[in-house]
Amino acid sequence: MLRCATERTALERGRPAGMTEPTWGNSMVERRPATLLTIAWLVLLSLGVCSAAVVVLGVRRDTRAGEATIPLSLGATSDWQTTTCRVWKPGRFTLFVSTVNFDQSRVGARFDGELQVAVRHHDGSPAFDRRFGPGTLDHVMPYNYGDTTLASLPLDAAWIRPWTVSVRVIRADARYAGVRSEIKLWRERADAGMGGLITYVLIIPAIMLLLLALFFSFLLARRGRIVPLVASLVVAGSFLVAFMW
Repeated sequence: MLRCATERTALERGRPAGMTEPTWGNSMVERRPATLLTIAWLVLLSLGVCSAAVVVLGVRRDTRAGEATIPLSLGATSDWQTTTCRVWKPGRFTLFVSTVNFDQSRVGARFDGELQVAVRHHDGSPAFDRRFGPGTLDHVMPYNYGDTTLASLPLDAAWIRPWTVSVRVIRADARYAGVRSEIKLWRERADAGMGGLITYVLIIPAIMLLLLALFFSFLLARRGRIVPLVASLVVAGSFLVAFMW
């Protein structure tokens, strides 16, 4: 009678007879793997984010992301061509014209045409507007690459509504026909030197750390913890967009 009563009580509690109730210690043992996975995920994600930030900032610096470049031909007249210049923090920018040429017979030809360049605030008001001709522009056809500075301009930050740069060729120089030239508005900055190589050294470690963090987040998701997976996907996606954009 006593045994029957024990079996009935056990069944009412939802477990087979003879099985003891789980203790606090057993619960801690079951939670320990998930806790270790969470700690590992946090460490990997933190290291990945730090490495990815260095990579993204370095690549965007070296590729001049957000800065203005307008291709044009100084050998043909053109209407206004406009592009934007995204300024994340105030600084001084150099406005210059560059030319790439590999024809030895054209080397040394001084530009004899006329072009107009304008830089406008994000509200449309002009910050710089000038014409450049033979008397004001000393641009000579190079062999390979050459550039000539037009102006040095201080620009304020413009996060939402960027600065705009516009150029038109008013009078062409036939000697520059078929030769690629560009108007550029680039931030003045010191050469990063050997320290700039850390950007490219960290590319593979950043990718591996983010992939490992994503893998651990999948393991945690299988244990019912979805937040790490969502966070890892957001971070990995943001890194990919920032790196490719």
